[in-house]
Amino acid sequence: MCMKTIWTIGLVLLALSTTGICAAEIPNLVGNWVGTGPGYNEESGYVEDTDNILTFSITEQQGRIFNGELTYQLNGTDVVESFAGIIDSDNKTIYIAEFVSGYDVGTIISEEEIDMMYLDSEAGEVFIETLHRVAE
Repeated sequence: MCMKTIWTIGLVLLALSTTGICAAEIPNLVGNWVGTGPGYNEESGYVEDTDNILTFSITEQQGRIFNGELTYQLNGTDVVESFAGIIDSDNKTIYIAEFVSGYDVGTIISEEEIDMMYLDSEAGEVFIETLHRVAE
């Protein structure tokens, strides 16, 4: 076999093996996600936030961009806040801008689980939440 043939076969095999990488499917996040987690607040210190359930309702997704509403309790009252987010090109990392204040950075663990970190310099608080998809 000549060297030119070996190189041609090698390039064809390389091209075939990388096409799956380029065509990675964007995860569908539409649905309801619930979770809790610990955090830190400037006024109250460290908190185990196991009683306060956080709900992310992702209502719409176009490609890697999505939006919806999140609901949580503050002083016994439900607070509903809109948000928009993006899925990174790695199809695992997500970034969310909450429209009132703060933002989230998350990792898609599976089709049913997301680990989320919330940061808000204005309110002086951070939280780590593990979200699970609610079965429809």
